[in-house]
Amino acid sequence: MKYVARSPEPPAIPAGWSLDQEREPVEILDTYLDHAAALITRGWALRRREAAGAPTRFTLKRSTQRTGAYVQRDELEIASVVIPPEIIREIGTQLASELRPVAQMQQRRRSWPLKRAGRLVADLTTDEIRSGGAAWCEMEIEFVPSLSDQTAEELAHELEAFFSSSDALSPSRQSKFEAAIAAL
Repeated sequence: MKYVARSPEPPAIPAGWSLDQEREPVEILDTYLDHAAALITRGWALRRREAAGAPTRFTLKRSTQRTGAYVQRDELEIASVVIPPEIIREIGTQLASELRPVAQMQQRRRSWPLKRAGRLVADLTTDEIRSGGAAWCEMEIEFVPSLSDQTAEELAHELEAFFSSSDALSPSRQSKFEAAIAAL
């Protein structure tokens, strides 16, 4: 789930839900790579993520589907200092050799384990993002992989109904990469 947020503070959450203790904030540098809009025209994005104390990771994001704030997409994420062979196979050798940075953003991420009825179901994160001359905040809820798609959708609908009355959150209509491109 993705929301544009007024603040990096976690929002009020519905009854039956709880946040565990906040994890240590993380500073992240994301660089998006493309060439002649070859990836973005496919609806894909390739991100290189660097964060202190963590390995560099490449993530290929594809096949995004949105229903309100609920976003489903296929991601291939691999720790590597160079574009991994698995991603090169997906995008093609020629394109991989031509990739260049097209957008960069710095983020300060705060995160909390999110529980429903005492059971861990997701991570709630807030990001303070800077890219180009723009700055904004986003909140994301990422459900744990052990949940079925049906359970994740049910929980997302419950949260979305609750957040719909919040004046501090609005469903995000674009990815961070699209927002960074718009900020250029």
